[in-house]
Amino acid sequence: MHVTIAKVHENLFAGDAQSVTLPTVGGEVTILSKHEPMVTTLLPGTVTVRAHDGTHTFDVVGGVLEVSSDQVTVLL
Repeated sequence: MHVTIAKVHENLFAGDAQSVTLPTVGGEVTILSKHEPMVTTLLPGTVTVRAHDGTHTFDVVGGVLEVSSDQVTVLL
């Protein structure tokens, strides 16, 4: 699945990943390939992306998660 993590004027991560774990208002969520479409709000915490080149972590204070068509978009 393709993952994009971005701030207003900066892309923090863009690439393929095996999973993404995020702190959401409904609790911690792990997104895998072919996940059901969803949109939710992020809480402060850590976003963990498990990509083919290793694990990437991002501290967040909030944001929005959108999952659609094997694409994950996180806007901070």
